[in-house]
Amino acid sequence: MKSTAFKKEIYDHCHHILEDRMATITKNLDRLMDSKQNETKSSAGDKYETGMAMIQNEEDLFKRQLADTSKIIEHFKKIDAVKKCDMVEPGALLKLPAGWFYVSAGMGKVMVDGEAIFCISLQSPIGVALKHKKKNDIVSFNHQKFTIQEIY
Repeated sequence: MKSTAFKKEIYDHCHHILEDRMATITKNLDRLMDSKQNETKSSAGDKYETGMAMIQNEEDLFKRQLADTSKIIEHFKKIDAVKKCDMVEPGALLKLPAGWFYVSAGMGKVMVDGEAIFCISLQSPIGVALKHKKKNDIVSFNHQKFTIQEIY
């Protein structure tokens, strides 16, 4: 049986991953802005224009990633990391036949204490199927049925 301490450890691990992601995006954006400012117009005008367009595309991508990650972190911080959940909701840790699932942000598989944890959002297809379900409820997903074994 898992405890709220394990759930808190998962929360902290995921929060750390999100903060690292934010720092990496910010660092890449800063580096790109430096490149943009240092770009000098050479005699080959088309080459300069092409280079600037590529930098602008990258800048737009990093800004979108920054905004998306900020929203995820904002949503993630609203989760009570130690709340005991009786149904599938943000912050719930589930034991399913396929393994452990943490309802938080769609981050994929993370490893905590040697355990694989699948971090999902309620907006994901599996999250929608699980939403508001309780322990021992049968869930249909991807043409399969399974039972929720535990919820923490």
